[in-house]
Amino acid sequence: MPRNVVQPPEWIDSAPILVEREIVIDATPAEVWSRIADHEHWPDWFTSLDTVEVTGRPTGVGGGRTVTVKRISIVEEFTAWDDDEHFAFAVTSSPIPMLRTLAESVRLVPEGDGCRIVYRQGLSGRRFLGWAMSLAWKQAAKQLEVALSNLKAQVEASKG
Repeated sequence: MPRNVVQPPEWIDSAPILVEREIVIDATPAEVWSRIADHEHWPDWFTSLDTVEVTGRPTGVGGGRTVTVKRISIVEEFTAWDDDEHFAFAVTSSPIPMLRTLAESVRLVPEGDGCRIVYRQGLSGRRFLGWAMSLAWKQAAKQLEVALSNLKAQVEASKG
């Protein structure tokens, strides 16, 4: 499987392709964090994922997981981990030939009695393939919005 360039979460700010979505959830950051940190259950709310398997430490920088999307396995390494505040990862290897770099960041910001989730994806395509990566990622960006809506519904229902 091809290696990808691993970038820290700060790189997302300058990524050639940037996707950002936000949602306010009527729950504390700790309540939302319990879903974010439960890797194996991401497919319950991020339904474009088939499976998520922890492949190292389940928490902390340097931990990792393998996600499967349409039978494609993607290996990720955690690049930020601040309980109840910030989770980020970078793809370390993937069979997607046009993908050079993918980093994602999930921030939980207290807002009133709830919290705002700021989910950011930064990516770049391999040389001369950035345009193709940008086109291909449009569908994935739509899935992010659906995932955050699902997360909101599940977290708020569990409080009920």
